[in-house]
Amino acid sequence: MLKLGRHGQAWLFGLLALSLAVATAFAGGRFLDSYGWIPLAAAVLVILTGGSLRRRATWSGFGIATAGFRAWLPALAIPGVVLTAGYLAAALTGNAQLGLRGTNPAAFAATTVAIVGAGSLEAIGEELGWRGYLLPRLADLGRVRAGLVGGLLWATWHAPLIYIAAAYHNGAGPLYMLPFGITIVAMSFVANELRMASGSSWPAVIFHGAHNGIWFQLGAQTVGSTGLLAGIGEESGIVPMTLYSLIAVWIVLRRPAWRKP
Repeated sequence: MLKLGRHGQAWLFGLLALSLAVATAFAGGRFLDSYGWIPLAAAVLVILTGGSLRRRATWSGFGIATAGFRAWLPALAIPGVVLTAGYLAAALTGNAQLGLRGTNPAAFAATTVAIVGAGSLEAIGEELGWRGYLLPRLADLGRVRAGLVGGLLWATWHAPLIYIAAAYHNGAGPLYMLPFGITIVAMSFVANELRMASGSSWPAVIFHGAHNGIWFQLGAQTVGSTGLLAGIGEESGIVPMTLYSLIAVWIVLRRPAWRKP
C-alpha cells in the first residue's frame, strides 16, 4: 500500500486519469462508452492503493452525502444563460437559424429538463472524479491554482477523445484546444466554486449536465447555420468562452477565500 499525501494522491490520480484516457481512446469502439467514468475509476484506483476503500470517511469526502440544493439554481442558470447568449449571438449575426416558432413552451421545457437530467447522469463519473476526489486534494493550493491545475487536467483529459478516437468534436484542428482549454478551465472555476460553497458534488454534476444538455437542446433547435456557428456560440465559441471566463474572474475577485479543507 502507498502512503501518499494529498498532493501525491492528486498527482497519481491525474496520471491514472490521463493514462486510462489514452488507452480507452486507442481501444475505441464500445470502450468509449465508459470514457466519462474514467475520472471516478482513477479515484477508486488511488483509494485502493491506500487500502481505504471501505472507510466511510473515504466516501464522505466525495461530497455525495448532501444535495447542496441552494447551489442548484446557479448550476442550472449559468450554463443556460451562457449558451443561450452564444446561440442568440450567432442568430443575430446571421450565422444560425433557430427553429423556435410554433414550439410548445411546455413541451420544450419538459424536453430540456429531461435532457439536462440525462446529461447530469452522464456527468456523475467525471464530476465525482474532478470535484469529488481531486478538488479536495488541491484546495489548499487556493482557488486560483486549484482551478488552473484541475482545469488544465480536465481539458487535457479530453484530448485523446478528440484527437485519437475522433469521437468528440470530430475534425477539430490542433488550434481547437486553445479556445476549448480556456473554456474548460473557466468552467472548472465555476464547478469548483459550486462544490466548495455547497459542500456537495451534486451542484457540479448538475452544472456539467446542464452545460451538455442545454448545448444539445440548442443545437437540436438550430435548423440552419454557417460554418461560423461553432466559433461564435457552441461550446467553445467566442461568446461562451468569454462569458465563462468573466464569471471565473468574478469568482476569483469577489468571492471570499475557501475554508481550509
